[in-house]
Amino acid sequence: MATPRFSIQIDGNRLNAALMGRITGFDLTEADDAPARLALRLGLRQGADGTYDLLDAGPFEPGAEIRLVLAAPGGSDQAMFTGHLSHLRPHFEEPEANSWLEVLASDAAMLLAAEERVASYPDAGDSDAASEILGRYGLQLDAQDTDAKLAADDMLLIQRADDWSFLRHLAGRNGFVTYFEPDPQSGDPICHFHPRRFDEPPQPDLTILRENANLDWIDFSIALDRPEKRLAHAIDGPAKRLVHALGEAEDELLGEALLAGDAAQGLARAGATGSVRFLRGGLPRDAALTAHARGRGQADHLSVEARGQLDPARYRGLLRAHRCVLIKGVGDRLGGSHYVREVQTELADGNLLQRFTAVSNALGRRGAEEFGQSAEEEPPT
Repeated sequence: MATPRFSIQIDGNRLNAALMGRITGFDLTEADDAPARLALRLGLRQGADGTYDLLDAGPFEPGAEIRLVLAAPGGSDQAMFTGHLSHLRPHFEEPEANSWLEVLASDAAMLLAAEERVASYPDAGDSDAASEILGRYGLQLDAQDTDAKLAADDMLLIQRADDWSFLRHLAGRNGFVTYFEPDPQSGDPICHFHPRRFDEPPQPDLTILRENANLDWIDFSIALDRPEKRLAHAIDGPAKRLVHALGEAEDELLGEALLAGDAAQGLARAGATGSVRFLRGGLPRDAALTAHARGRGQADHLSVEARGQLDPARYRGLLRAHRCVLIKGVGDRLGGSHYVREVQTELADGNLLQRFTAVSNALGRRGAEEFGQSAEEEPPT
């Protein structure tokens, strides 16, 4: 029977078989707008001289780079994590066999968060500032240009925060997400700064209560109290004018119809006078205010949430965050395309499982979903 396989690299050196054999499990969390975090647990052993090799002469030094490559049972190797050591947590217990060392690592967001700074970005848009921030660290950036640029002689874009916090701020106000992920080939970290990519081909189907099911369970939450619209106004002091956001959020639908509209009608039927929120703190410039209002509105509309647990052995692969996936076996209204916002991958006692959170802005199907996809199977070894 196929089993999961994985490898760990420390500063470019693959962990030897003896140390790999002492890894009792790991936990990897990946999510939008948050650092990816890896926790490794290794058994501690005391030498005849009273020292512990992993603590007193181990490979886990400050600043050490840690990489994880993982394959689900029957699946192919994938670069899952590249980051740096953030914590060491030794635990001692009688009997000695119950002692362990937990090694925690965070992706490159930890480097961006290490120093608070004051910086300015003249004649730049938010994506230009993101490019300059990543350039400080020599890191690759996968970004989409933002609509608005601020002229140096008009309004200067100023940062008073650490680079990671400021990057998240820039992404959030444009309706973008930002995160790090290893390059599939090299394993080197790439920073993403762009809208959620709903238009890319979905991952293999997640299935429950049907033949070839791969989900252990799945729950849904449908929020019917989210705002339908964001109103944005700002005062341009020097020009003595009121700036308005133009147009409304332009959602790319993941289903048949936007849920926010039906929810707003339901609120009105129940007696509400509207389903509107203000966008506060918007920049008093037409293009910027419009982009920020549309981006926040699109995030508001992600009001369908799915949480579930996946068996990678039956899935024959690994579910990844930051991508869409098709869900089936849950009826016509809930089935269809969902965007995976977070994935937690856990190995314990030789068993691999994944828990995930996915979101959608619509109920029902678009009609173009191509169900029936499955992860590619590898021949048994």
